[in-house]
Formats: sequence, structure tokens, C-alpha cells
Amino acid sequence: MRNSRRASRVVTFAAAGVVLACTVLTATTSSAAPSSGAAADPHCRPAHVHDAGSVSARLERVPDQKQYSLRQLRRIDRRLDRAVAQARSSGASSRGRSGLVLRIPVHAHVIDGDHANGPSLRAVRGQIDVLNAAFGGGQSRVNASTHFRFYLASFDRSRNQRWYTASLFDASDKQLRRRLHEGGPEALNLYFSAPHSPRADSVVLGWSTVPWRAERQPRLDGVTVHQESLRGGDLRRYNRGDTTVHEVGHWLGLFHTFEGGCSAGNDRVDDTAAEAQPSLTCEVGRDTCDADGLDPVRNFMNYSFDSCMNMFTPGQVSRMTDNWLAYRPP
Repeated sequence: MRNSRRASRVVTFAAAGVVLACTVLTATTSSAAPSSGAAADPHCRPAHVHDAGSVSARLERVPDQKQYSLRQLRRIDRRLDRAVAQARSSGASSRGRSGLVLRIPVHAHVIDGDHANGPSLRAVRGQIDVLNAAFGGGQSRVNASTHFRFYLASFDRSRNQRWYTASLFDASDKQLRRRLHEGGPEALNLYFSAPHSPRADSVVLGWSTVPWRAERQPRLDGVTVHQESLRGGDLRRYNRGDTTVHEVGHWLGLFHTFEGGCSAGNDRVDDTAAEAQPSLTCEVGRDTCDADGLDPVRNFMNYSFDSCMNMFTPGQVSRMTDNWLAYRPP
């Protein structure tokens, strides 16, 4: 699930007034430096090794959310503060602040291709189990429990090759979302597919809309994840289901832990240490900023391997709750 004004895990990609977040891994067949084409991409980060069967491939992750300027981040914060104040004045703040669990309905949409099937109902239920473990504080002793729990409200399957390989913001992507979307801003629409990548040597892991856009473009709201990122999928090191956790974090209003770099406000959460750049493997003990604290390498909103990411912080829980009250109350 990040430097341009038009960009999605910055490119933030923005189209038709919608901002989404995505993760792209660029694979080359060499275990040496990235290809010259990849290195020329200003959004590319240093690569890490990824094993694909017997072939060792080198991957680079292209950001999955818009890189906001500090001015834009302050504007988002001011808007959030106003919306939360309005929600509290209307009495909505009793939910989520009292310790009550907020049960989020999940509408799962599996897209099959002409010659390939998407995940089974059992695999989708397994992904929801991963979500509940992560958002319930169950992935580690330091994982703060959120107020959010997820349940499968509906499951459908569509066979459409164009939808199966739909890319960010293309006509097929918008068409499938408008056709399949269910519920209001409080409902999580999950789309499972095998997105076409922008380059032949890359794979898109996932992307998500952000809550402050949900009212403006409601039928485009939701999260798309690569079917092989589910538990047991073929994307080794990214096949424990945490891509969905990461993207749902964006859906609930979180930025990457490295958003804003070493600036004072960085990701707008006080208890995630400032971080100059994403972790691309599991670089525990790394410290890229002079500010207090080591880089939050294990945080779900970083870019580490699934086996490494295992926590939200209390500050992130608070920000997700505020975004829910502001933009996603039923």
C-alpha cells in the first residue's frame, strides 16, 4: 500500500477525482542492481531479493499511495479535525471511543479470468481471519488492538478477463467497481484479481481508496489485492495476507510510516518514529532519522515482508477511529 501530485504501496495515482493506494513490485531476473529502466524511475527504491520458484528475482516496490506535501498533510489534518468535531457534537463519538467493537461488513468480489480462477470462498474467509487477527491485536504482543472487526457479508464471483487484469483507474477497473460495489462508506468492498502491471517485469500487490474520498466517489470506494498475496499464495514473502491489512489501513485513513520522512509531523501519528525511507525487507534496528526511536520496521504500514509486519500502534488506532467517525459512520 508514495513524489508527484498525480500518484498509488509518490506515484499518488489520482483519476476522476479519486485517490487510491497501490503496491507494485518490479522483478528483474538479475540478483545484481536494478535494470537501467527501473533505476530511471524516480519512484523506485533499492531492491531486495525475492525468490520465485527456483529463480531468484530482484524486486523493487513502487509506492502505493500519493506522496503528500507537508502542506497537503496539514490540510488533511484540519479537515479531519473539523469532521471529527462535527461527529462528536452529533453524538456519534460514543461509538469507537467506548471500547465497543465496530463490526465492518465485507463484500468480497472474486474476479476469474478466462483461463484462471480467483481464490475460493475458504481462502477469502481465511483472509478475513488474518484481518481480524491484525486489527484485534493478535499478531504480536505489541500489536495494539483496534475497534474494528470484519465479517463476510457477501461473496460473489465474476468471470471477466478484462476485469481480472484491470489496472489502476483504467476503464475496466472503474467498470467492475461500479458494477459490483455494495453498501455504504462503512462497508469494505474487497476485490481479488490479478491486476495487469504497468511493466512486463512487475506485479501490483494492491491499492486502496482513502476515506476522505468515499463520499465523493462512493461506488469506487474499496480495496483491491492481488489474489496471490492471500495466505498460501504464490507471492513468496508477500503471501501471508498482510497486503490486505496494509491496504485496509489506508482505507481507514493511515499513511505509510515513512510519510513525511524525518519531518516533525511525518505520518501524522505521534507514536510511530520518523522514518526517512521504507523498509523493504525486515531491517529491525534501522534508524534513518535523528528523531527519537528506531524505524517502525514491523509496522503494518511499512513495506516490510509479511513475516516481519505485525503491529499497529495506539496512535494509529486513534487515527483510524477518527477517520471512521469522520467519514465512514453508517
